[in-house]
Amino acid sequence: MRSSIASARRVAALAAVVLAGAAPATEPEAKEPVSLGALLARFRALPGLEARFHEVKKLALLKAPLISEGTIHYAPPDRLARQTTRPVASTLVVDAREVRFGDAEGSQSIPLEGNPVVRLFVDAFLKVLAGDRGALERIFAIDLRASARGWVMTLEPRLAPMTEVIERIVLEGKGAVLSRMVIREKEGDETVTIFSSVDVERRYSAEEKARVFGVAAH
Repeated sequence: MRSSIASARRVAALAAVVLAGAAPATEPEAKEPVSLGALLARFRALPGLEARFHEVKKLALLKAPLISEGTIHYAPPDRLARQTTRPVASTLVVDAREVRFGDAEGSQSIPLEGNPVVRLFVDAFLKVLAGDRGALERIFAIDLRASARGWVMTLEPRLAPMTEVIERIVLEGKGAVLSRMVIREKEGDETVTIFSSVDVERRYSAEEKARVFGVAAH
């Protein structure tokens, strides 16, 4: 159970990063508050995604935060990849069948079939990217507070084991631009992610998919 929850934490971090990157670098001034339906439609329209990320993780047991940087990728309908360059090189990839991880020590994979803990985390975030409101409302309690100046969306998990790990996910943006995301965990740990060089028109060729969404030891 502990190993499954640890794997689920990795998946949650990866997918949430992809979720937060799902916005263009610029967006026209919003004249009216954005609706939940409009935001989910933006996710559904993604042909693919590539972005740089800067992540700061504050752990209750450590005085100094953990900082990581790298690139994230998303190819519809179900491929996510996080390529970390700092502090050490590693790759984490999720698809409909398994979660794969690779670093300097080697690589490993976790099949999703028969692993409901990790499966729930994978499905939860893929449903966000798919803009599936019904599935999202089954997994999260969704609160959207919007004005002409921007919006804040709070996702609170409804289902275990996510309820045992994550307290809430807060997304902040303006129009279709998401500028900041915070993941608050039950034990008090907090992850803040900022995005740059976001390309929401990224289309991956078959060759790129094989390379970007493959995992090898670094």
